[in-house]
Formats: sequence, C-alpha cells, structure tokens
Amino acid sequence: MAVQPLRAGRRRRFEPIDQETLRHELALNRQQVAQADSSVRGALRQRNDSVAQALADGVPVARIADAAGVSKLEVRRRIGAGYTDLQPAGWPADTHLDAIRGRTQALAAAVEHKSVLEVRRRSLTVMALKTDQLDLFEVASLAAVPPERIRSEMRGITLRSVRLAN
Repeated sequence: MAVQPLRAGRRRRFEPIDQETLRHELALNRQQVAQADSSVRGALRQRNDSVAQALADGVPVARIADAAGVSKLEVRRRIGAGYTDLQPAGWPADTHLDAIRGRTQALAAAVEHKSVLEVRRRSLTVMALKTDQLDLFEVASLAAVPPERIRSEMRGITLRSVRLAN
C-alpha cells in the first residue's frame, strides 16, 4: 500500500514552550490586547467625531454612510444623535469625506490588529491547557478572560490546530 506524502501546511510541528515562557507570553498578550482595545476605542471615537462634524456641515447622510462604511440609519441615529451641539466648521464635503475614509481605515486596522492578538491568545491558551502546563484558572487569570469563555473556545480544538505566529 502506497503512503501519500504530507501536503504542505496540513500538519504543523508542535514545539512545546516551557511553563515560565508560557506565563510570560500570556501576560504580555493580555497587555497587548488591552492596548489594542484602547486603540480601537480611540479610532472609533475619532471616526464618530468626523462623522458628526460632517453632519453639522450639511454633508449628505448617504455620502457619509458610504465613506464610513456604515448604514444611513447608524449615521443618523447612533452617531449623529450623540453630537447635537456641534457648530458647523465650514469645510467642504470632500474634506470631511476624506477624513472619514482615513479614520475608517485606521479603525479597521486597529480592529484587525486586535483580532490577531486574540488569535495568539487562543493559541497560547490551547497550548497551556492541552499540554497540562497550566490549569484553566491560572490561564484565565493570566489572560484576563473568564474561565467559561476559555472553555467554550477550547471545544473541538487540538494541538495541531494551534498557530503560534507572532
């Protein structure tokens, strides 16, 4: 019987990390996720400020929604309703729309960075628990994630599916 060769990328070689390094990586990842979360909140606030200023200057809602990548309803009710006391700045519509597009891209980049860090946390968590180096509550404490969430994330995950790319 012929043996089929392994396809590239199908199996990953598992190299365990020692316990102290794992603790350090989980703690570092917790800090990085917190910083990324703060960046997301800041980028969201800046985008919403730009949208509100564009509304105050009379830029059409449809053009703002298109530039921000959100629905017209969200522009009107969620973002616009929170900034009712803004005075018009007198900028042209294209200037507002360019600012909104730039801040929307910055928000998307911040969200993507945070999701990469969360994937890294899940990988470290799987490695710690599947190799029995750390227990669930220690991992939860180091990662600043409730144990119930870790349990739900761990369902159906094996060491082969772990990716520890930095």
